[in-house]
Amino acid sequence: MTTITPFAAGSYITNRNASQLLTLKNQLNDLSNQLSSGQVSQTYGGLGSGRSTALAAQATLSALNGYASGITAAQTRTNLAVTSLTQVASIGTSTASTLQNGLQSVAANSVSGRATALANLQTVLDTLNQSAAGNYLFGGTNTETQPVLDANTILNGSTDSTGQTLDGLTDVINERVSAQLGTQGNGRLTQSASTAIPIQVTEESNPGTRGNFGFTLGSTATATGALTASVSSTVPATLTVNLTSASAQPAPGDSISFSLVTPEGTSTTITLTAATSVVAGSNSTFAIGANSAETMKNLSDTLTKALTGAASSTLAVKATADAATQFFSGSVNGGPGGNGVIPQRVVYSGTNPVGYASPDPNTTVLWYQGENTYDTSKTPPEPTSAIDTQSVQVSATGTVGTGARANTPEIQNVLAGLATMAYALPTTNDASTYNTYQAVATKAGGLLASASQTPSVQDTVTQLTIASARLSNASTTNKATQNTVQNTLDGIEQASPEEVITKLLDVQNRLQASYQVTSTLSKLSLVNYIS
Repeated sequence: MTTITPFAAGSYITNRNASQLLTLKNQLNDLSNQLSSGQVSQTYGGLGSGRSTALAAQATLSALNGYASGITAAQTRTNLAVTSLTQVASIGTSTASTLQNGLQSVAANSVSGRATALANLQTVLDTLNQSAAGNYLFGGTNTETQPVLDANTILNGSTDSTGQTLDGLTDVINERVSAQLGTQGNGRLTQSASTAIPIQVTEESNPGTRGNFGFTLGSTATATGALTASVSSTVPATLTVNLTSASAQPAPGDSISFSLVTPEGTSTTITLTAATSVVAGSNSTFAIGANSAETMKNLSDTLTKALTGAASSTLAVKATADAATQFFSGSVNGGPGGNGVIPQRVVYSGTNPVGYASPDPNTTVLWYQGENTYDTSKTPPEPTSAIDTQSVQVSATGTVGTGARANTPEIQNVLAGLATMAYALPTTNDASTYNTYQAVATKAGGLLASASQTPSVQDTVTQLTIASARLSNASTTNKATQNTVQNTLDGIEQASPEEVITKLLDVQNRLQASYQVTSTLSKLSLVNYIS
């Protein structure tokens, strides 16, 4: 008789027992793996209904780890930028204070003030090349290029790859000052010989030069006593100073006054007063001589000192400040037209400066090499926000700006103020020294005020400090979130050792009992049963 095995007598019970033993064996293996690995399962499929939650938690943790890495790097950059700009602000503020205090002893502080300002200028330039992990901090979006040239190149110029000489700050300032002062150092005025009677001072004859450089004469002049003074209505105008008669002599206190006008329209009044005795080198009083010719020569010599003194304390200082400001506006990249920003340079007709040249990048060192994007939708175009040039993702929806540029207007002003001090403070001690020093204190002090007065370098420090605080707060929030998500994930993926051991012992006992019963049943026969 043929027997179908699956339906043989007793086969069902045997198969069911084998299946139960196999199930217990699998449970024993799973529990052993859980005990050794500490994980509920080696696959997400083994987590059952918790698999979706575990997958979402893992994605969240991965994102949080990425945010933490970005925040750590950004905090390092931001804190270094804060330290660097704090130093820039401190240098600007302390230098301005030193400059003002120097008015108490001008002669002693001029030379040291120049040296200090130049050293501080070099320090600020070096500070603006700060980097973190190989990335420069003050180049905007461009973190790979050194944003600021070395101080020596900036000050003294260089030669480009084609052999073209590029003028540095020193040459740019000297050019502008020379154009304003002229060969006589008196604001491009022409004065008659010291023995000439009457004394005459004439404006620059070249109309292009006269409109842009040097002094022009105010429309009126006054005189008292035996002195006369008048300004012609012709162009170029002439100041004429004389005595009321060939034999007349001024009395002590008699004076002449006239004004000198700068190209910007501001005026400086010159007053020369007769006296019986005069301090050597005076530029405001002249000695009454033994005769009218000697008196007029003394007046002419004092007038020469007055004109050069006014030029050195008015034109030269302003020219230095303007040239420095122009120079530090320069940039290789960006600008309103996207082709960089070229400092303004003087253009000549023969030997006469007649205006300012069209921008030419092949003439001047461009000190700033970093990113310099402008918003051309505005009129006039404006630089884009420096702090937004770099940003870090701190959450799924949050970013924090951490960028900075070395050429923001506030930093440019501090650099220009230091340069004005370094190049315009008087180097000699004469009657014009105090006025020149005071002019520098006014001009440079106004520029250096950008270190602390709004808008200022300190404002940028505050922005970056707030950014650093936001990064810290985001880091704290992310860590708290990370702990919560990790606890949730652990609850799903991690197996409790105590629970696993209890289940493992239970399965072992059940499996052992099953084996014993099965073994006993396997030995059962009709003979054993009857006996």
